[in-house]
Amino acid sequence: MKKLTAFLLSMSLFFTGVTLGFLLSPIKKGIYIGNNSGNKGGNNSEKLYGMYK
Repeated sequence: MKKLTAFLLSMSLFFTGVTLGFLLSPIKKGIYIGNNSGNKGGNNSEKLYGMYK
């Protein structure tokens, strides 16, 4: 087997495994994308929130 063929086959199998792993894995706490650090801006959170409405 040529090196290029072996490389392409191994990469395609790897990405197939990653894709199937994401699709078949159980979602335990839902999907949350973002930062959950809890920083709300101190006492100015109401004023700052009004600027971004």
